[in-house]
Amino acid sequence: MTAATPSTFAHDSRVLSLISLGHLLSHFYQLCFAPLILVWNHTFDASFATLGAILTTFTLSMGAAQMPAGMMVDRYGARAILVGGLVLSGLAFAGMALATSIPLLFVMAALAGVGNAVFHPADYAILNSSLNPNHMGKAFSLHTFAGNLGGALAPATVAYLIGLQDWRFAVVVVGLLGFIVAAVLLLQGGILKDEQDGASDTTKTHAKTAFGWRENVAFMTSPPMVMLFLFFMTTSLASGGIAAFSQVVNVKIQMIDVETAGTVLSAFLFAITAGILAGGVAADKTHRHDLQAGIAFLGSAVIFAALAMQVYSIALLMVLFIIAGFAQGFVRPARDMMVRALSPKGTTGRAFAFASTGMALGSATAPIAFGILVDMDSPHAVYWLVAAFNLIAISTVMSSRFVKLPDINAKTEPAE
Repeated sequence: MTAATPSTFAHDSRVLSLISLGHLLSHFYQLCFAPLILVWNHTFDASFATLGAILTTFTLSMGAAQMPAGMMVDRYGARAILVGGLVLSGLAFAGMALATSIPLLFVMAALAGVGNAVFHPADYAILNSSLNPNHMGKAFSLHTFAGNLGGALAPATVAYLIGLQDWRFAVVVVGLLGFIVAAVLLLQGGILKDEQDGASDTTKTHAKTAFGWRENVAFMTSPPMVMLFLFFMTTSLASGGIAAFSQVVNVKIQMIDVETAGTVLSAFLFAITAGILAGGVAADKTHRHDLQAGIAFLGSAVIFAALAMQVYSIALLMVLFIIAGFAQGFVRPARDMMVRALSPKGTTGRAFAFASTGMALGSATAPIAFGILVDMDSPHAVYWLVAAFNLIAISTVMSSRFVKLPDINAKTEPAE
């Protein structure tokens, strides 16, 4: 674990505001495709399956670039990588305006995904080294909250820009946002520290010799990294399944209309946001972040098992989803604190990148896995599977406290 530099409230607020601004834009980019797909369907006379593949391309390229981005953050420093990712994302979205056919949209989506891959490893490396460690839980929760806010703003904002002129104007404006945030970070970047700042020459030498394939394979296959990967993957499978199919499942099981089911889902998503903020406060008051996560997951598992077995009134259904959403959000700052606690000096970027790769894999897999269950007319199985994923997450998070990641910087000789 890396000790943060001494800091004041004003200093920490400034750092957190800058990094959260970038995280807000990262999630904005992830969720701005929905209104664009509707317009592209008419513009290019393309099927929704083809257009959905553009979003899949963005997600897969982002997931594939996570570990390389984390390695670059640990080796060269987080600030330059973060600014570079913003510039690449901005160029890619603005470049979509040049598209006269579908293939260029695929290329630009892939580039945008690569640019978007830098945020988690770079953000957490900076927060870990720049902020007062006594307030790290709240900092992580506000950082996550900013990302959720960016995702919530994206569809309506892009739709408004399209209505203001057209979709080409909208993607250019969206792209310019990346350049604006990159410029802000460049101008204010002196306050953003990472593990390269203040490191001794010996430490920097160790860091540069710890990036061979053997070291990184050993790092990624170590028991704690595998547990963290599975933890992030199972939690994103559970939350992704709820987000994608709870509306359909509640219509079938709870026998409510689509509009009411949508309201229940919205309440769940808002409750996640509240849980994130509360979880950040709790994470600063305890060192047993595994216990914090385990209790929340157990509560969530019980609720979804109960939902699979019985029909409830609309009011009680809403209450159960709000409690489950709060529990899901309550976990997230504790989750980030566990990655931080297990990461030896110089590996923060890679640790968060590898864990985030698990999250991306879960998010990409969830719609397919739960969609198959719905197609098989097994809506109850959706909630049973969500409950099972929560229980699996408990086993991964509780086991992670007994192991530590290998210190790959301890090696002084160059890697082969």
